[in-house]
Amino acid sequence: MPSQETVLAALRAVMPPHDGADEQVDWDAIRQAWGVGFPSDYIAFMSTYGAGGIDGVLSTLMPETSTQPSEGQGFGGMAGETANMRHMWESEGGPEEVDAGPASVLAWGVSCGADILGWLTVDHDPNKWPVVVWERHGRPHWKIYDCGMAEFLRRLFTKGFDECPLSDASLWGEPSPHFVHWREEQRRWESGVDPYTGEPDPYFGMEFG
Repeated sequence: MPSQETVLAALRAVMPPHDGADEQVDWDAIRQAWGVGFPSDYIAFMSTYGAGGIDGVLSTLMPETSTQPSEGQGFGGMAGETANMRHMWESEGGPEEVDAGPASVLAWGVSCGADILGWLTVDHDPNKWPVVVWERHGRPHWKIYDCGMAEFLRRLFTKGFDECPLSDASLWGEPSPHFVHWREEQRRWESGVDPYTGEPDPYFGMEFG
């Protein structure tokens, strides 16, 4: 299995972390909260890029020290999206080839197509966790990919799978994906600029009733 340095170097070659930032994560607190360690490539991703968005299409989630969504099941964070992913498992069943329960998934990303990306955490070694995707418009909804989070992203950008793993194909084969850290993304929106195009936001300052 390639080292985290090799995996991150390959991803950086496709998606330079120009607008990324080190999240300064307290990984001991995160591990204590979730009761598991986290994959080394995800830890390295957070120190290189952090949480944020990729072309406004895919968001990587911030690791959280609370496993409970702040306002119940919802969007916006690791706890909320993990709750959503587990709810889907409970309501419609999980991947057919997996003999495990809803607690065996943990979310790390969400797409603009309402897909949820996570890990299947059945192995005791986090570095062996495959990526699992609940693809909203996929049939079947659940897909498992035998790679880690960073390698999954690289393959998404380079068409390294047999077919696009997400409901929205905007990043499928994208030669120059652009990552923007969430704080920078927020700063740009608040200044009236689209974080990804650099163009003025036509809706800036408008109020909708």
